[in-house]
Amino acid sequence: MFAYLLIIALTLPFLDFFLLLQATEFLGILYTLALILLTGLIGAELVRREGRTVFRRLTTAVTAKEASRNLIEAALLVFGGLALLTPGFITDLVGFLMVLSPTRQRIMLRIEKKLESNANFTVQTF
Repeated sequence: MFAYLLIIALTLPFLDFFLLLQATEFLGILYTLALILLTGLIGAELVRREGRTVFRRLTTAVTAKEASRNLIEAALLVFGGLALLTPGFITDLVGFLMVLSPTRQRIMLRIEKKLESNANFTVQTF
């Protein structure tokens, strides 16, 4: 799994740069820059709005499971926001997937299941 993530992390900048060059040839430099700026502005607004919602849920979380879910969701928002700040169409797509609530919930549930299956401890209550 780590090897796949490493390969993706190393090839993603080149793929994004290639797509930006292709978009520049097709749309022109001004429209490409406007598109990059527009996705960044829309992404920043989405991260701000969704971040408030997640922070509100985090502060009102009652159980540890709710708090851990909200922390995972907050981490996904941070990574999604960073991906949206990076110029490129692939990183924008990944960023929007992490920022939009329905897809973020699905990603969060997969991460939660993976963490639960790898957990080697149990919690006992009295």
